[in-house]
Amino acid sequence: MGLVLSGFGATVGVVLTGSAKSAGTDLLGEAGLWAAMFGTAVLVSRRYGRASLRRDYGFTIRAQDLLWGLLAAAAGLFVAEVVVASFAGTKFAGSNDELLTQQQGHEAGLVVVSLIVALGAPIFEELFFRGFLRTTLQARFGSHGAVWLQAVLFALAHLGEATSTLGNLSVVLAMFSVGAVLGYTAKLTGRLGAGMVAHCLFNLVAVISVI
Repeated sequence: MGLVLSGFGATVGVVLTGSAKSAGTDLLGEAGLWAAMFGTAVLVSRRYGRASLRRDYGFTIRAQDLLWGLLAAAAGLFVAEVVVASFAGTKFAGSNDELLTQQQGHEAGLVVVSLIVALGAPIFEELFFRGFLRTTLQARFGSHGAVWLQAVLFALAHLGEATSTLGNLSVVLAMFSVGAVLGYTAKLTGRLGAGMVAHCLFNLVAVISVI
C-alpha cells in the first residue's frame, strides 16, 4: 500500500511539475508513503490495540528524550560511519543522499527536501518501524528479536536508494545498524520521542553535509 500511494503521489508530482526529480514530486511521493505508514499504525491500534498511539506504540516525547536522542544520534552516526568506512574505496561503497544532491542549485527545492529528510521522515518512520513493527514483532519474537527484525526491514526499505547497484550493500548495512540503535533506544526508553530526536539529528547531519 505504501509503495502504491508513494507511486501515485510521485506521479501526480510529475504531472504538476513536469519533472521526476522536483522537490514537489519528492514531497508528494513521500506524503503517500507516510500516509500508508501512519494509516497502518492507526488502523492496527484501533482494531487490535487500545486506540492510542501513545499507549500502543509509545508515540510521545518528554524533555529527557532530548538528551537520550542526542546520545542515540551519536551512536547511530558512529555505527553508520564504521560501516561506510569499511567499504570505502570498494565497488560496494555508496550513499543515499541523491534526494538532497539533486536539489543543489535550487534553494526552494533544497529547503523542501531538507524538511522531508530532517523532520517528516523521523516522525513517520519512527512510528512505523520502531513503534508499530517493533511492538507487533515483539509478541512473537521477543523484545530483542523484534529490535533486530525491524532493523532488517528498515534497512531493506532503503534498498535501491544508492546511486549504484552494488553501493546498496553499504547503504543497507549502514541503515541496518542505525535501525538497531533506534530500536534499542525505543526499547530502553519505552517511547518513540528519543528515537525521533536521534533520527532527526542523524538526518540533519546528512542535510548539512550536502549543503
